[in-house]
Amino acid sequence: MAFEGYREDRRGHWFNYPFPSSVSIIYVDVNETETKWYLIDEQEKHLIRIRDEKQIEMLYYCMYGVRLNDEKINWIIEKNGGGFKYYDSIDDFKKRPR
Repeated sequence: MAFEGYREDRRGHWFNYPFPSSVSIIYVDVNETETKWYLIDEQEKHLIRIRDEKQIEMLYYCMYGVRLNDEKINWIIEKNGGGFKYYDSIDDFKKRPR
């Protein structure tokens, strides 16, 4: 299992401790010059990739988040007891059916 210790019964509180919010920032270091940024909403099971350069710049300098790798991101999307809905950008998330 790629994500041992991140049990389904604790979902909603994987990444946000000690803050009481279900929305958190997570990121993957691709290499020394590239990082992939995501918003994760644990309650609604949404994983949203952030691609806008200005948003990324703000995150890089002003926020902190949990660093993961691609294997763990894929586990969140596909294998964790129902999976999270993945949106490839903020624009894709805004277009989702409600």
